[in-house]
Amino acid sequence: MTVVSTTPASGVAMLAPSARTRVIAVIMAVIGVFTVLVFGLGSVAGAHSSLTFNPVNLSVAAPWHVGTLTLLTRWTNVVLGIVMMSIGAEVFIRKPRRGVMLRFGGVAILFLFALLLWAARSPGPSQVSFVNLTAILIGSSAVAMVLVFGSLSGVMCERSGVVNIAIEGQFVGGAFVGSVIASTTHNFIYAAMGGAVIGGVLGLLLAFLSLRYLSDQIIVGVVLVTMIGSLSSYLNLQLLTPFPQLNTGNLAPNLAIPLLSKIPVIGPVFFNQTGFFYLMLVLVGTVSFALFKTRYGLHVRAVGEHPQAAASVGINVVRVRYINVVLGGAIAGVGGVAFMASQGQFQPGYTSGLGYIALAAMIFGRWRPSGAVVASVIFGLSVYLSYILVSYQVPVSIYILQMFPYIITITVVAGLIGRVRPPAADGLPYHHD
Repeated sequence: MTVVSTTPASGVAMLAPSARTRVIAVIMAVIGVFTVLVFGLGSVAGAHSSLTFNPVNLSVAAPWHVGTLTLLTRWTNVVLGIVMMSIGAEVFIRKPRRGVMLRFGGVAILFLFALLLWAARSPGPSQVSFVNLTAILIGSSAVAMVLVFGSLSGVMCERSGVVNIAIEGQFVGGAFVGSVIASTTHNFIYAAMGGAVIGGVLGLLLAFLSLRYLSDQIIVGVVLVTMIGSLSSYLNLQLLTPFPQLNTGNLAPNLAIPLLSKIPVIGPVFFNQTGFFYLMLVLVGTVSFALFKTRYGLHVRAVGEHPQAAASVGINVVRVRYINVVLGGAIAGVGGVAFMASQGQFQPGYTSGLGYIALAAMIFGRWRPSGAVVASVIFGLSVYLSYILVSYQVPVSIYILQMFPYIITITVVAGLIGRVRPPAADGLPYHHD
């Protein structure tokens, strides 16, 4: 009886992941077919797209010059579409257990590249007849950097079992405080410290309400976002507007690494960035090492998976969660300062839901820092391209283009491209004596 009763359950359990993998494969194949038909064959035979690699407005530490690369739009996009279809066919046939999401991310990047080539084709409707690849990568890296800060905050919190929906509010708080401090001191180190403090305080408030009073973590996070958003709007009206010297819009300076910053494309993107970008890289390595290579990380993951079992071996569950939520909030607060330092003056609501997109990137990355970085790059590209595609006069409404990043966010969160398992105790209240 035992064998008969368990075999069907096992078969069903193995069927669902296989079915989801095939759904992802079909989606990738459809994207490839769309690319071939619309971006490839939909372009006139003589159309061409030009790629340039020299960033604009970089008089200092400018990279070595690289000439323009001209491609035939139709056949380049046909090849890209065939590559996407091939990846989809490989996933459909082989049904690999690992790397499916990475393949999907690669297809997404190829699709965005094909879209750019099609939008900037000549002859075509766009007044812009070239794609400055380096400038696009630099712009999208600024968005991706902020998303990495937010997703790292989410990883820190949710690995310990607390859902941090308040990342958006911590971004806003960090941006507001960072703008005031940077404007008065002209020092972004102090601004980053101030952002970390306000983010940590909001994390402490989230942890206190969630752990002390066992409040619903989602509701508490939404309330914090709403409260900080309203408070920042009020303070902007009452403080920053009458005293513009508190919101001068300073931009963080780039710190070029000698020689490496001269490498075409790669140099300006990775080695001629602000200090916040380099800090982000350090945090990714630090969080990864701390969570998966240290005893502290083992305690965090144990608390996030089975807090009762962790408590039974002497781990203070509440203290571990407090520490992680506060640290996660501090990281998100610094992310808000980094956003302000790349955008200029603080404006109410200008984070535009990046905190929620960062959460989606964390889910896409399977609650791992490395995966969150890959997802943040994809999301950062989509967000940035939704801004600049308007200048290419794509025959699509600007509002539809601006919806694109959020459609991806909903798709990921809903599990339509594959479900991932969060920490078992994520979001669940911990009852202790």
